[in-house]
Amino acid sequence: MKNKSTIILGIVFLILVVIYLVTSLNPREVTKGASPLFDGTKPDIDKIELDSVIRGHIVLEKRNSLWYLKEPFEYKAYDEQVESMLTDLFNTLVDIGAVSSRVEARDQFSVGDSTGTSFKAYSAGELILDVIVGKQARDIGHFYARRRDSNNIELWRGMFSQETKREADDWRDKIMYSFNTDDIIAIEAVEGTNTRMLDLPDSLWTYTENGVEKPIDLNKTQSLTALIAGLQCDAFAYGEEIPRAASKEPEVKVTFTVRNGDRHTFFVWKADDDSPRYLVRKEDGDILYLFYQYRGSQLVIDYEKLKPDEEQA
Repeated sequence: MKNKSTIILGIVFLILVVIYLVTSLNPREVTKGASPLFDGTKPDIDKIELDSVIRGHIVLEKRNSLWYLKEPFEYKAYDEQVESMLTDLFNTLVDIGAVSSRVEARDQFSVGDSTGTSFKAYSAGELILDVIVGKQARDIGHFYARRRDSNNIELWRGMFSQETKREADDWRDKIMYSFNTDDIIAIEAVEGTNTRMLDLPDSLWTYTENGVEKPIDLNKTQSLTALIAGLQCDAFAYGEEIPRAASKEPEVKVTFTVRNGDRHTFFVWKADDDSPRYLVRKEDGDILYLFYQYRGSQLVIDYEKLKPDEEQA
C-alpha cells in the first residue's frame, strides 16, 4: 500500500514538473482581457524614434502636417505609411497581466536593449511612449513588448510591431509625380532612332511610331497614363544598381506633357539578363529609382502592351 502511494505521489510530481516546463517554454499568449494602450483622446504624435541593432537609428518628424525622415538622412517620408503605423499603434490593446518580469527572460522575448526595437513617440517635445518592441507571438495577432521603465514583459494585441521593422529606405516617399490622370495630354518615348508617341488631340488617344499611326486599346492606354500621372517607384536603387546607371547612358528618354503645357522628362535604364530591374531618374534629379519588371516595362511605352487584343483587332 505504501509503495502504491509512493508511486502515485511520484506520478503527480512528474505531471507537475511537465506542466511547469511546458508553461515556461511556451508562455501564455492570450489572456481573458485587454485594455487600450491609449485610452481616451489619442495624442498628437509629431516625432518618432526607432532604434535597433539590425536597422540602426531612424527618426521621423512631422512638419506642417507632413512627415519627414530626419535620420539617418533627410528625405520626405511616405505620409500614408507613417499614419498607418500610428493607426496600428492607437489600435493596440495590452493584455492584462505580465508574461514575465524576469530580467533574464528579455532576450527570449526579444525585448532586451540589443534584441528588440526601441520605439519612442513624442508630442510637442514630450516623450509619451518609450517601449521595446519584441518578437511576434505564435499567434501573429499578438507580440511581446516591454516599457522602458518596467521589467514587465507584456503581450500586446495588434499589427503595430510589423510597422517597426521597416528599413530607413522603406519610410521614404516613393512618389515621383502626382498629377490627375486627365492632366496628361501626351507621352513620348525616344529610344535610339525610334520615337513612340501617345497623343490626345481631342477626346481619344492616338499612337504613332516614327510618325506611323497604329491601333491601340484605349483601356490599356488609360492604365498607362494613370501609372505615369501618379508614378511611384518600387524601391530606391542601391548596391550594384548605382554603378550600372553611372556606367552607361539611359536607353529611353520619356517625356510627358500636362494641360498647362509643362513637360516632365525622366530617363530609363531597361532591365536585362544581368539586372532584371528598371532604373529611372528624373532629368533634373539625382535620385535613382528602381522599378520591378512588370511596371518598369510599361514606362518605355511598349506597343505590345498597348495594342488591341487579337479578338478586338
